[in-house]
Amino acid sequence: MRRVGGLSKVNEGLGYLENSYTLTSVDAFTAANNADIAAGLSKDEAVNKNKGLLVVANLPTLQPEQVKAFDFGYKNVFLNNKAVIDWDVYFNIFTGFLGQVEVAVPTTDVVGTDSAAYDMTDRAKQVRYRVYTNARNTYYSYGSALRLSYNFYKLYSISTNINFNDFASKEANDIFITGFNTPQWSANIQFGNREIVKNFGFNIVWKWQDAFTWESPLANGRVAAFQTFDAQISYKIPQIKSVFKLGGTNIFNKRYIQYAAGPTIGALYYLSITFDAGFKRK
Repeated sequence: MRRVGGLSKVNEGLGYLENSYTLTSVDAFTAANNADIAAGLSKDEAVNKNKGLLVVANLPTLQPEQVKAFDFGYKNVFLNNKAVIDWDVYFNIFTGFLGQVEVAVPTTDVVGTDSAAYDMTDRAKQVRYRVYTNARNTYYSYGSALRLSYNFYKLYSISTNINFNDFASKEANDIFITGFNTPQWSANIQFGNREIVKNFGFNIVWKWQDAFTWESPLANGRVAAFQTFDAQISYKIPQIKSVFKLGGTNIFNKRYIQYAAGPTIGALYYLSITFDAGFKRK
């Protein structure tokens, strides 16, 4: 698979803009041929029967994408400065959204001919490209984030963040890969006290995100939902103007992935010592 841009100059002599089939349709064409041949048809009969499944990409010359963005936010402090609410909403309209599409260029003849269809049955007679191009459809991204925090007793505090993000089009699916790569829902809850007793504090964070589809030049795939717990304790030593912190992320070592074909991620534990010449006990 060759990765190229969508500029007309790059396309000269290669033909992936005007002389290619979408790889999705090539895969469907191949599957149909294999099924028909297994059922007793000859290769010629299968190709003639299924060549209508091939979709000509007919990609436009690359243009800058355009976006109209709208957002709204609200923030307020209440309950005698012990509670905070912070909420925002956004809505974006994309024209000419930039994405990628995988195509196959026949080497024997131009798309639409029987020779080009036969080229799609032989990997050696086609050249495959992954092309950056503009969407034909109008796309919309929208979402919201809500943060609540509350100092409910002395220095004890609890806070939460909830986020929603989505990406869609009112029209039929486009031929390209959007690569939005964002979970629809994610959230976290934090609980802690920076000084539960003299000079000693702690913080605990639970994080969760929804499953989502990852699309990239490296790989496409489903990223499963996961949750983690982070924790930290801290101890101040004013005499030496230092803070010691012991903690970890994903402390229960529940392994997860963040993107398709990525490594699994486990726990990370740490001990840190911070020296501050201007240290002041709070």
